[in-house]
Amino acid sequence: MQIAVIGAGIAGLAATKVLTAVGHGVTAFDTEPDLGGVWSPTRHYPGLTTQNTRMTYEYSDHPAPASWPDYPSAQQWHSYLRGYVDRFGFGASLRLGTGVSRAEPTPEGWDLHLDSGERFQAEHLVVANGVFSQPLVPDWRGRAGHAEAGGVVKAPSQQLTLDDARDKYVVVVGYGKSACDTAMALSAVAASVIVVPRRLLWKGSKVLLGKHFEDVAITRLGERLFANPRRFGPVFRVLSRATVKQQGLAALGLVPPGRFDDIIAGTASLATDGFFDMVRAGEIAVRRDCSIAELRGARADSGTGIPEAVLDDGTVLRADLIVAATGFEQSVPFLDPSLTVQNADGEFELFRNTLPISVPNLTFAGYNASLTSSLSAEVGAVWIAAHLAGALNLPSPSARQATISRDLAARKARTRGKHASGTVVLPYSLGTIDAMLSDLHAVLPLRTRTAQWTRRSYSTDFRDPLAAAVRALT
Repeated sequence: MQIAVIGAGIAGLAATKVLTAVGHGVTAFDTEPDLGGVWSPTRHYPGLTTQNTRMTYEYSDHPAPASWPDYPSAQQWHSYLRGYVDRFGFGASLRLGTGVSRAEPTPEGWDLHLDSGERFQAEHLVVANGVFSQPLVPDWRGRAGHAEAGGVVKAPSQQLTLDDARDKYVVVVGYGKSACDTAMALSAVAASVIVVPRRLLWKGSKVLLGKHFEDVAITRLGERLFANPRRFGPVFRVLSRATVKQQGLAALGLVPPGRFDDIIAGTASLATDGFFDMVRAGEIAVRRDCSIAELRGARADSGTGIPEAVLDDGTVLRADLIVAATGFEQSVPFLDPSLTVQNADGEFELFRNTLPISVPNLTFAGYNASLTSSLSAEVGAVWIAAHLAGALNLPSPSARQATISRDLAARKARTRGKHASGTVVLPYSLGTIDAMLSDLHAVLPLRTRTAQWTRRSYSTDFRDPLAAAVRALT
């Protein structure tokens, strides 16, 4: 079968590797000139590292070098992904620097219109364009005047560099990982850095009460805790108090609202090393519970334009550079809206976050973002291969739709709607993998599952069951 994959990031690479291994002809397209998705050099931002340790972020069958730090740099992780492609020999399947502008279903499969003007025919389409690929930059009022005064607005992934911030007044909008990472990095060269979060988020410490974050969050016990926060309220009260004390949040006036278990409601975030120390030292300022109301390019007495940001509390900030760390848009602009892959609320309706109900010859890869996203993508790729081979005993379409609706409702309630259009499966990172492995009849050995209750789940735990599932398809 000829298969087209849109995207050459974590999920697209896993899909290309697995589908090639089981005998399909695969071509993966990506608009970026290099592979890696968020790890492509064109999307690196200052201070970018992995949020997972390399042991939980690597693919099951391709370990990262043990000599690397626990949290590899962006450059290291890009080289890791290139090594993955080289090791398994599917580089010839990648068409980089070639985007897909439109994908149309045909009786035989799909007709892809490429940005190059070419057409490409495929029997099956895998959408792996990434749930963190398209920056969602607000269209603030007054942006044109701000630009005329020399102001710049960039998302972190839009080729942000230290030179953009050198001797500039920088406003970072957001409070997630990329916001705090860039604030830390840019503060070394900027005249001023002010972080403007609309809502403070709880941030995990890498080590708290003598336990590594992953030794709590990426265990079966930890997953059970975060899935039932009210039942385990005393545990979360302890974690909350310990986090506030360790990070010094009370003295900084940065205690987030809500409960500590809210950390797992969206895309869980760890505290950037040194961030709160820099706030304490006055090198970074935080204007909490604020948003930008408008931008402007004021005229000073000298006639020189001054780029400014006006906050919704009336505060006016000098804003030579605005870093819009404001999230991402989950979209499939190359698919006709009439294809029913999203509901009226924009949520992706996908069984196992992979298979649409009513669009044939189409699957999604990587639309199951979790605390173990590389492994989740790899499991999803094997699931797609099994589906194409007719090796899955799927429920009826109506039963699949019922499962989708139930899962989306639960995610929406748990995250107060911040579930990335249904593409984030937290806190059920391992539970989602378990369900897909069960479909594949590739359940982990009991001794491994038992061990994972109290120690973090490593990607390599899943190597043998996944390898056996792939062998069964060849």
